[in-house]
Amino acid sequence: MNIEPVDLNSLNISKLAVGVLCSLTDVDDFNYLARGLATLPIPLQGRMARKYIDRYNSKDQKSRYKANQWIGRTINRLKPRFGVLFSITQSMPLPWHILSSAEKTKEHASNIAANAAQIMTDLADEHPQATYEELIYIIFYQLIEFADGYKVQAPHKNVPRNNLTADLVEIALLKMKCEKWWARKLKGVRRQYIELLEIATGQVGKDLFYDYKNGKPKRRGISPYSSKSAQREYATAQESGIEFLKMMELEGSDGSVIDLIKAVKKGMANPVNRRNELMMRIRETEELADEMGFVGMFYTLTAPAKYHANSKNWYGSTPKQTQQYFNETWAKARAKLNRLGITYFGVRVAEPHADGTPHWHMMLFMPKHQMQTLNAILRWYFIQEDKHELYERRTRRTELFKLYKQKRKEYGFLKSKGKKPKEPNKFFRTFSPRFEAVLIDKRKGSAASYIAKYISKNIDGYKLLDHLDDETGEGFAKFDENGKVIKNNINPVLAWASTWRIRQFQFLGSPSVTVYRELRRIRTQTNNEHIEPIRQAADEARWKDYVKLQGGMCIGRDANFKTHYEITKLGNDYAETVKHIKGVVHVLSNSTLKTRLVEWQRQLKGTSAKTAQADTTHVGSADLSWTSGNNCTPLAVRDRDELLLDMIGFTEQELKEVKKDLLSGKKIKRNDLIYQIREGQLIVFDHQAQVKERKREYTEHLAHSLAQKQADAERYQAQQTAKANWDVLTPEQEKTMHEHGHVLVGRRVYHMQDGKLTSFKKVEFNDLEQFIPAQPTTEHWSHAREVIELAFSFAEQEQRESPISNKFNKNLLLIGDLELAELVLQGRASAIGQDDWWDVGLMA
Repeated sequence: MNIEPVDLNSLNISKLAVGVLCSLTDVDDFNYLARGLATLPIPLQGRMARKYIDRYNSKDQKSRYKANQWIGRTINRLKPRFGVLFSITQSMPLPWHILSSAEKTKEHASNIAANAAQIMTDLADEHPQATYEELIYIIFYQLIEFADGYKVQAPHKNVPRNNLTADLVEIALLKMKCEKWWARKLKGVRRQYIELLEIATGQVGKDLFYDYKNGKPKRRGISPYSSKSAQREYATAQESGIEFLKMMELEGSDGSVIDLIKAVKKGMANPVNRRNELMMRIRETEELADEMGFVGMFYTLTAPAKYHANSKNWYGSTPKQTQQYFNETWAKARAKLNRLGITYFGVRVAEPHADGTPHWHMMLFMPKHQMQTLNAILRWYFIQEDKHELYERRTRRTELFKLYKQKRKEYGFLKSKGKKPKEPNKFFRTFSPRFEAVLIDKRKGSAASYIAKYISKNIDGYKLLDHLDDETGEGFAKFDENGKVIKNNINPVLAWASTWRIRQFQFLGSPSVTVYRELRRIRTQTNNEHIEPIRQAADEARWKDYVKLQGGMCIGRDANFKTHYEITKLGNDYAETVKHIKGVVHVLSNSTLKTRLVEWQRQLKGTSAKTAQADTTHVGSADLSWTSGNNCTPLAVRDRDELLLDMIGFTEQELKEVKKDLLSGKKIKRNDLIYQIREGQLIVFDHQAQVKERKREYTEHLAHSLAQKQADAERYQAQQTAKANWDVLTPEQEKTMHEHGHVLVGRRVYHMQDGKLTSFKKVEFNDLEQFIPAQPTTEHWSHAREVIELAFSFAEQEQRESPISNKFNKNLLLIGDLELAELVLQGRASAIGQDDWWDVGLMA
């Protein structure tokens, strides 16, 4: 019986999924995949289809069976979550074809900003009788709803109406009509929404299983804390940021010049410095608590089940919403503690569970006689929500106690093997899933040692190689195939915090650390008798003495020393009042220590040297060569450059925006000229130079494309060879086998066992790239130049600036300038006529 393919028009399937389906030739597989994808939300269909086709087209003999088995198993696993999945996809802030691309999302910001501006204009027309102040409030509240539709919080949205001044409203309106403001907001929204989809589809979690082949735990491609896509995006952003820092320098008002990246490494952006300062503050806070006779408690606070993605009660909440639950609950508990006059101070750490849901660790110090009251208040507030979940545990108390005893045995076994697991808590208690309080025992270690692991885990994993992760049961270190620790491994916890914008560390009751850091800027003794003692304490990293000189713990706004700011009204593009730190002020005497002695300007590296060289000539640097396509004046030569740019048609405001764009590497077009900064020089392209630049870009792209095609062809040939005779190696492959114990053939890695190749595994595409880099050769570059030159000549005949591609000719052949040039060079086609350039005569 002939089976007909299912009608895709009758199914709710995305265009991307349809494209994947059309690549299947087997009708049974086609129908099975189509019906399965139709049950999924639209944004998930393309993702699942791509993963299916990767498995389907693998060289495994059972690839088709395994692909169908995988899609069926995955859909069945997601069935209980279909309600949540559809709810998430229905609340998409942007259409999926935009949201799935970072570049398209950024570009879409201009459309949203234009829509916001149009709303302002329309409302002004609708309320002609309203005063200016009445009108801006009407517009403001309308734009709040507009921003909510994109999951973006409008500026000053939560300010009470009585405190919402006209100035704040004007600032909000200026931001919501700004393209750059929307681009920044949508960037975060996109990252969080995509990560939420990863969490919802089970791509974030523990998911360990035992591999009987090597006797070790293994993952099914699932990452704890944050998804692999979030980690890749975080790593890319970090690399991009580092590259930008390497390109820039800082020039001081005193004439000194330093590399920007060196300045950053000396600050708190350096994880080593950040960890060292945190541990120093914790250690000396503990010493101060000992002097005061306080006791220490270590708390672990966990959210209700509905916030956890691995729970059947999960309703689609994000880690950001869970963090908001903690903040609001802690605010209620803190208000209660303050009303009762309970004194406490310490530190709070927010970190994720394996499924990405945050939980809190708190180390607090308090008077011994207030300890029980503080514990009771925290416990009461943090178990209120969905308390019925905890009552249900009472019936399982005996069962849970037996399980606790088993965990204690496992804990003792791991310790006997030299591991350092976390001692299990007494989870058989009714409130244990939400609240755990442990009295810090000095015999087991200092208070700092209780929290040191959590500090290190959430920064750089320092000295945690032999520790086990509480969430995953794995070691913190990652090892390569040779058993060596992988350096510069991406910390998934940092990727998690960056994606969800969650503050990881917060000190409670501690004086301002900003004042401490400002005082450390001054390394020499001062003559100010009020400030010198605390400056010296900060300079010598004596945090305990610094706290005492500030007035002690929990001093709050009554601290003796505060940050001194320089206030600039209308200080940015949004007319906000901008505060710049200038020093430290002693409140009682009102004496000030200026800590920012040098004003720094960021600029491209080498700008200072080029400026100095220009100043030694008889003409200004702006008067140097401005010929087309040549290295020209550095943009950092401010006055002369501004004068010259103004002469070619830029207004003062345009000049300000142009400089920002140029410093970011963009090309600016004005009066048929294109401006760009390269290697610290302002380059100008006239028409001829623009054509030359376009040719260069086209050639570079084509050369890399040709190299990639050749690499793919070689890769495919290697796969076919391996499939036909997979146990025969070339001499080069044998050499690789002896040196490394494995060899790559096509997209498979083979291992030698008993003199024969008996095991292999598929290599992921990203892993394959490091074995077969697709770099253009001399032949690729030469051929690309010929094609591009010929294509540009075709375009010039039709008075077009650049070649076009993919245009139908009279025979409905998909042909364009680039395709035509390729065919002509191959001798398979010739261009006939100048008017009908696409009328191609194909040669036999």
